Amino acid sequence: MQNDSHMEDVSHPPVWVRPLGQETIPATGRPLGEVAGYTELNKAMTDNSWSPFSSENDFNLASWFVWSKIAKSQIDAYFAEGLGGTDIRTFRSAYCL
Repeated sequence: MQNDSHMEDVSHPPVWVRPLGQETIPATGRPLGEVAGYTELNKAMTDNSWSPFSSENDFNLASWFVWSKIAKSQIDAYFAEGLGGTDIRTFRSAYCL
């Protein structure tokens, strides 16, 4: 059996060493308190299950754009050609999406 130098040795746990120049910051990970807009966002999400989108159709269109890997220029062209319809949309450009 050959020993591949690029293979990880699982018989010994890795040794973690702090890189030079890295410092720890006291109190990191501590809650900051009230985050602006957090309460409103949570309320919107419970009132509208499609939040931050305006509707299920809006969510489905956005999902399709993302999962199909549609180019930003094509998303913008979609709306520029009027294909987005007159429905209230959360977004009308790739930038807003």
